[in-house]
Amino acid sequence: MAKEEKELNGLRPGKIKEILDSMRDDAEVCKAVTGPWKSRVVWQKGFKAKAYMRQHAVQMDEPEGLDAQDSAASAHEQLLSAMGSCLTVGFVLNATMRGVEIHDLEIALEGNFDNILKWAGHANEGNPGYGSVKAKCFVRADADDKVLAEIWKAAVDGSPVVQTVTRPTKVVTEFERVGA
Repeated sequence: MAKEEKELNGLRPGKIKEILDSMRDDAEVCKAVTGPWKSRVVWQKGFKAKAYMRQHAVQMDEPEGLDAQDSAASAHEQLLSAMGSCLTVGFVLNATMRGVEIHDLEIALEGNFDNILKWAGHANEGNPGYGSVKAKCFVRADADDKVLAEIWKAAVDGSPVVQTVTRPTKVVTEFERVGA
């Protein structure tokens, strides 16, 4: 009878190692994990939208001050949350693979738009998006500061979402009129 593996941080370290190794050792596994990852966003009236990813759906809206209903987080808030979620996953993965037990973990993110007037149609130049994003990790775990800083760096450097945002990413856009 096989001995059941002890969990660490809600994960099975041996199983995680097996999965990570299979990504390195099996080109088909790596290809499957690489993508394509897909999302489809459908307008719901006003500034509301609904995003569909695999079997999940997420509502989006804008704050009431923009004549919206503030019924959900905005796309730019969800971008910050996606970064924070990816950093959380990376921190937990790296801590678990190093045998570090996490007791509490929180990632706080914030950013300011550089030139929202471009989005509003009042400027032709400038970046309407975040000029920078601040991400701060708050953690209580069974490791010293040096090890936790190494784990945080590995999470940041290995985050697909953070690295997509911080590096030039080509976005190919298309337009197609449907209906009459």
